[in-house]
This record gives sequence, structure tokens and C-alpha cells, in this order.
Amino acid sequence: MSFEEFCSALWRADTRGALGIGLTDDEAQQVLADPATAQNWYAYWLSTNPEVVAPPAPAAPVVDPYAATAPYPGSEQFPTAPYPGAEQHPTMPYPAEQFAGAAPTSAAAASAYPGAMQPAAAGGYAPTASAPATKRTGLWVTLSILGALLLIVVIVVVAAFATARHWTKTDVPEQQETFHSEDYKTGRYDVTMDATSPCWVDQGWTDCINLLVAQYNGACADVTLTEDASTLCTSYLAEIDRMKSEGDGGDYVVVTVGGFGSLHRTEEMATRQVSNNDHRDAVTHEAVCYLGFLGECS
Repeated sequence: MSFEEFCSALWRADTRGALGIGLTDDEAQQVLADPATAQNWYAYWLSTNPEVVAPPAPAAPVVDPYAATAPYPGSEQFPTAPYPGAEQHPTMPYPAEQFAGAAPTSAAAASAYPGAMQPAAAGGYAPTASAPATKRTGLWVTLSILGALLLIVVIVVVAAFATARHWTKTDVPEQQETFHSEDYKTGRYDVTMDATSPCWVDQGWTDCINLLVAQYNGACADVTLTEDASTLCTSYLAEIDRMKSEGDGGDYVVVTVGGFGSLHRTEEMATRQVSNNDHRDAVTHEAVCYLGFLGECS
């Protein structure tokens, strides 16, 4: 079908239906009024009907966009539609249900379907490249956003490690050692003396000395004495030496018992603090805080 025959078919509703083009009469008149739009529709129809071999289309007649009518072979006079880009150009929606592919939403957008042709700068038609350019632009925008997010993540991670705070966290506090009191023997001896003398009046002098020596040996000899016991035993021994110097071995008798009594020895006891062996070291571990809120920061 030639371009002229296609234009003639657009004018009548029955022939439009046979071609599979679902335009109203008003929409068909507006398409026919614009040669470029008519050529786009013709190219689109040919692309949807590849089995139709169309002869080379003659150059589109120059149509005055301001003329009241635009004659086409086999058609009657009809009102013209403004040229593409005019302020009052009406929209020409493609009924989607009439075609297998998506149709443009207006006559000005007739080249949006797959394989549509756009007017070339030097005349004729050239395939549109807007869709691939849009895809490439969207891909670059997506990659730019992902790159920026990755850079932010790297900066945050580096800052977190650079400003990390290391500290020692106590899991179980230290338990201090406790003690209890305990009495124990020091190994020294205390010596006391009572008022009862081991001698008596009219007793032989030497016998009295022997009794005093026995008291001394039993309480003061061969042991470690306390300070007080050592002083007492020293004075007791001095008394024995005095009596020996005055008449030991003679017939002297005791006239008075004097001031030295009997001696008594006891082990010295003391009190000390003994550990309960209950000291426990604190249980700790090394904690790390990142950015003031990640990790162990309390």
C-alpha cells in the first residue's frame, strides 16, 4: 500500500478498521493535516505489517498549516490540525488495545513505539536513541549513588577504628581478704610469785636455801622468759646468792621467812589475726567502644 492509499484509508472509518488503526474521525483528520505525523503513522503501520511491501513513498505534499482544508486523494475536505509544536496541537492517543505494542499517547509522540522513526536533521527519518541514552544515564546515577554510599561506609569504619576507646571492664569485683582472731602460745613463760614462803622459822639455813633454789629451777631455769618474768627470776636468784653468802653450810637457822614466796610458771598466750584465705582477684576483660555507642561503651 502506498502512502497516498494509506492516507485515503485513514479518512474512512471502515478502511481504518481494516488496517487495524483505531482512530476516530476527528483524530484521523488531525493526523492527515500534519504530513510528518501521517508519515510516522504510515511507517508505524508498515512496521506492524512486515508482509506488506510498500513502494517508495513520494515526498509528502507541502501543506499550509493555516489552510482551512487539506485535500487527499479519495477524501473529502476536512479541518486541518496545527503543525507539531504549535501551541494548540491536540493530543492524539494511540488506543493500546488496537495494536500489539505500546502506542504513543499523542500525535506529537508518535515515534515512541518500538522501531519508530524520527525526522532526521537533513530530511528523512532516523531511529530514535532516547531510550538507550536514558538507560545509560540511570545506570551512571545508580553507580554514583552506590559509590558515594560505599565511600561513606569506608570513612565511618576508618573513623570508628581510629577513635575507638579501649578500657578494662570489671565482670566480678575483687573480694578483699578477711581475718579472724586466734589465741596462740608465744613460746615464752610468765613467772609469778605468791606470798607463801617455802621456808619456815627455826628451819636450818641451808635447808631454806635449797628450797629457794628448787623454786628457782622449777620456774625460771632453761626456758624463755617474758620481760616481767626475767626481772622476777633475777631478783629471786639474787636473794639465794645473798643467803648463801651469809651462812651456807653453818648451823644457822631461819629467824624470819622474809619477803620471797613460792614461784609459779605459765606459758605466755597472745592473740593474732589469722587470714580466712578468701581473697579473690577481680575478673576483668578488655572492652572496646566505637563511636561512643557501638560495642561496650558503658
